[in-house]
Amino acid sequence: MSRVRGFTLLEVMVAVAVLALVAAMVHATLQRHLHNARLLEDRALAAWVADTALAELQLQGAGAMGSNEDIVEQGGRRWRVLREVQATPEPQLRRVHIRVSAAAGGEVGISLTGFVGAQQ
Repeated sequence: MSRVRGFTLLEVMVAVAVLALVAAMVHATLQRHLHNARLLEDRALAAWVADTALAELQLQGAGAMGSNEDIVEQGGRRWRVLREVQATPEPQLRRVHIRVSAAAGGEVGISLTGFVGAQQ
């Protein structure tokens, strides 16, 4: 008569515990990856908004010196755009500093500096 041998309850419990530990580590890694992917997407969109704002100023010419703030929509999100126009030693050139952040707040923040011709 042959005897059928299987796993003991303790062996099954250890295997399930190891599997649960591995699943928890995979879940945490995926959560971190998704968070980083969202953050990178937000930063890319914010950089795009900043580039667009600088390009618009380059096409229109810098207006009066000082700061102004707008809310724009890009990529299905609302962004706060702060533009600071400053004088340079060259009278026909302005330094423009642009900061973009999520309108609702958050950790996304992009800063861009460029030079624009003064409006005639």
